[in-house]
Amino acid sequence: MKKWFKKHKKGTIILSVVVVAAIAAAVILPKTLLKGKESTQKMQAKQNIIQLSKMDLTSSISATGTLESANSKTVSASVSNVKIKKVLVSEGDTVKKGQSLVTFDESELQTTLSDAKESLSDTITQNASQLKSAKRKLRDAKETYTTQKKKLQKEVASAKKTYEAAKKAVSQAKNEQEKTKANQTLQQAKSAYEQAVSQQTSSNKQNKESIENAKESVTTTENSNKKSLKEAQKSVDDATEALENCVITAPISGTITAVGVEAGDTYSGGDMFEISDCSKFQVSTTVSEYDIANVKKGQKVVILTDATDDTEIQGEITYVALTTGSSLSSSASSSGNGATAQSSAGGGSSSSSSSSSGYEVTIKVKDSNDKLRVGMTAKCSIILKEAKDVYAVPYDAIHTNNSGDSVIYVQDGTSKKEVTVTKGMESDYYVAVSGDGLSEGLKVIIPSDSTSSSSSKDSSDSSGLSGMLGGGGGNMGGGAPSGGGPGGGGPRM
Repeated sequence: MKKWFKKHKKGTIILSVVVVAAIAAAVILPKTLLKGKESTQKMQAKQNIIQLSKMDLTSSISATGTLESANSKTVSASVSNVKIKKVLVSEGDTVKKGQSLVTFDESELQTTLSDAKESLSDTITQNASQLKSAKRKLRDAKETYTTQKKKLQKEVASAKKTYEAAKKAVSQAKNEQEKTKANQTLQQAKSAYEQAVSQQTSSNKQNKESIENAKESVTTTENSNKKSLKEAQKSVDDATEALENCVITAPISGTITAVGVEAGDTYSGGDMFEISDCSKFQVSTTVSEYDIANVKKGQKVVILTDATDDTEIQGEITYVALTTGSSLSSSASSSGNGATAQSSAGGGSSSSSSSSSGYEVTIKVKDSNDKLRVGMTAKCSIILKEAKDVYAVPYDAIHTNNSGDSVIYVQDGTSKKEVTVTKGMESDYYVAVSGDGLSEGLKVIIPSDSTSSSSSKDSSDSSGLSGMLGGGGGNMGGGAPSGGGPGGGGPRM
């Protein structure tokens, strides 16, 4: 054996070295590989990778309101103290415009109308008689004036003639005796003439006054007749209108949503029915003063209700109050006739609920859905901004380089590469980016700490607007789960 070792001493030494080296390699190499693996794991722990893709971004304000008819009418009657004979509809009935809703006991109104017509007839007869009498008196006054005027004219002319003859006799007297007698006759003639003229003047004046008085009497009678006739006619018109007002019909087609009267009631005013057009809806809600400045008439709204599940119903803002507590809307209240391959990411959002302290907002429901009912709770997302089919990355993926440019870092083999981007619309979590160096599928590096935090925070978010509004909602900006693409989000409701 010793001879063998001596003979093969050199080979034995070499073999020993090989064995030792093998043992060393077996011990050291796994440790080295393990250390390299741990180093790689530490490197990966410091960053997360998402694939760049296009998506839809939305920024919105969330609000909760009540679904109501866009066209609702209350029906009342203009009559009072009239007994209701029969109510022709019940709550929930569908009615057409012009359909009768109730009938009244019209017997007393019929009697009132009959009495009014009779009174009108009597007034017409009486007025005619009074006017005829007044006109007759005027005619008589005119005839008296004409007759007496002619008579007095003759008397004055005769007295004047006698007076002129007496004056002539005085001038022709031949002696004192004749002259004295002629003067006496002249004085008598003069007196008679003056008396005739005075009587003529007085009589004409009196007769003219009689004519004027008679004319005034005719005018007074005519005015009085017009007044009494108008009053009598008004009584007839009022009685006729009262009967006509007993015909209560639906002012619009729709559904009876409230009935406030019963057969046998004595109606004394107030609302009798409410009719709602359930084919057209609107949402009444309020928006907080923090958000109201961003809400404008004409903005698009997405609406969800429990009854319609995940169906997104389109809406549009039609009214925004200028002051808090306003309740003006298009839902009018009036009388009827006879009465008075892309992913979708949520955007930034805030939340408002129906409250009297906010600003009233009315939203027109543009889509039809048979499941909608008046009074339902509507979850609304008021769209402020939208960006369709854009590249978007989480906020934390964007950095600022030494030149002040916005950049993202993408994985390029085992290294990373800087890509300059231009920031666009922002949501709660995502930012739209554009640039020449962007393409679908780029591996974008984002800090793992912020991603893990966001992923944990938003792990329950859904993508799209259904996620924005459903189930009480979450933050609109979705998280980016580890190893996955960017998630969508929903607004806080």
